[in-house]
Amino acid sequence: MPVRYAITAPDKERGGHLLGADFTNGRATLDDPPPGVLLWFRRHGFTVEQDNGPPPATAPTPNAPPKPAGRSRSRSKTAKEG
Repeated sequence: MPVRYAITAPDKERGGHLLGADFTNGRATLDDPPPGVLLWFRRHGFTVEQDNGPPPATAPTPNAPPKPAGRSRSRSKTAKEG
């Protein structure tokens, strides 16, 4: 299971992408970042905390039902038999 880290910027208004983290309102999360990335954030005044919260809402659910198959177009309804 990946280890997740919550990163808080010293500037609470920070947004954008930095070292693999997408910041919104000064906060971002990273899953299994390299140790050097965490050190960089700490050295530059960011707060780094291990986050054991639930996974992000965009993660796929493993028990989701499969989509139904589409209809085949192999036979045309307008074809005339001779």
